[in-house]
Amino acid sequence: MEKRNHSVKGPDCDRWRKSVRDDRGYNSREAYEERGPYGGDGFYGRDEFRGRGPYREEGAYRRRPFRTEGSGRPLPRRMRERGAAKKRREICFLILCLLLGANLLLLLDLRYRIGGLDRTLDQTVNRTASSVREEDSVPETESQTREDVPNPTYGSAGSETGDDIVDYVSQCGLAQVDMPMDRSPEEVLVCLQELSQDNEQIAEIYKQHSRYSDDMLKALANNPEMADFVINSLDRDARPSYTGLSELERSQDYPLFLQWDPRWGYESYGDDNIGLSGCGPTCVSMAMYYLLGDESITPDAVARYSMDNGHYVMGTGTAWALLEEFPETCGVSVEQPAASEQTMKNALDKGGVIICSMSQGDFTAAGHFVVIYGYDSDGFFVNDSNCVARSREKWEFRRLEWQIKHMWVYYPMQERRN
Repeated sequence: MEKRNHSVKGPDCDRWRKSVRDDRGYNSREAYEERGPYGGDGFYGRDEFRGRGPYREEGAYRRRPFRTEGSGRPLPRRMRERGAAKKRREICFLILCLLLGANLLLLLDLRYRIGGLDRTLDQTVNRTASSVREEDSVPETESQTREDVPNPTYGSAGSETGDDIVDYVSQCGLAQVDMPMDRSPEEVLVCLQELSQDNEQIAEIYKQHSRYSDDMLKALANNPEMADFVINSLDRDARPSYTGLSELERSQDYPLFLQWDPRWGYESYGDDNIGLSGCGPTCVSMAMYYLLGDESITPDAVARYSMDNGHYVMGTGTAWALLEEFPETCGVSVEQPAASEQTMKNALDKGGVIICSMSQGDFTAAGHFVVIYGYDSDGFFVNDSNCVARSREKWEFRRLEWQIKHMWVYYPMQERRN
């Protein structure tokens, strides 16, 4: 019989020295060969027989190692510790990610609040400057104000032009309008009550506020310039019959079209009318007139095209597709570069006109479109179809940058430059 050296280490020796127990509770070669080295209830007898051979029948010392549930093979202690350590690392990593996410949200909220404080400070400075100018007013004050933007010719407030079309920009324009806010119906009434102390038309509207829609009152609370438009919305006889441009507007290179101008503001558009929902068509109309000089492309004409071609989304507003599709039908090319100060200046230097989709901020409490048609060392010239006061300001890029969601640049086809 071949003599075996049980002191030899290695796989063969290890397998030879493992022992198992069969169902009858004893060790044997037959049980080992039948059930394998890890059979039965998982006894692992490596080096436990202390030199007596692998099949000792009596007095064998055995230990029962830890074994996972449902497994016939035991897990070493080191492996269990590694698994527990891995779970702890995963939990710590998850907690760290949650903390980082919370910190990011806090930073974004802080940035938004700082931006709001910055805008409030700018408005306060502008109001202070306006008050100083009013106190030190001289006959040249009006001309100085008109030189702020490249559209210096406004008629006297309440006057009519030679062709009997009211200059609505000067009639309704105010020196300052606060930043729009998303107010509840109760907050709207409180705001209108405050405004009614200085405005007779708003006072009349406030007395009969139940006759007006919530959207109409909310728009008025955000922009008191709309008082005449709102009060005449109940009186069809007070609406003008003309729809064309005035001689004053024809004389300007970049006239401001107001979406709530009575020439087209009461026309139905989407959920309501152009005056409340038509900033998109009005901006497209302005851009096309600046580039082509076509007086037939009025805001109501663009609004009809938008409705006929499904470019108004109920409950949302004008779809961006209108700003791409309609200009191309007029022979105007459209580009959509990323918004940056240099890109905007380059486009304007080439004779282009820009329309920007704006997020909540200085121009809107929800969503809005504005036209940018020029710039100088003090900022960009913006025509806001919803507000005369904001259209008379110059806007630094740092004030516009965080509000611009998307930008379209328009050029006449024959003048497009790459």
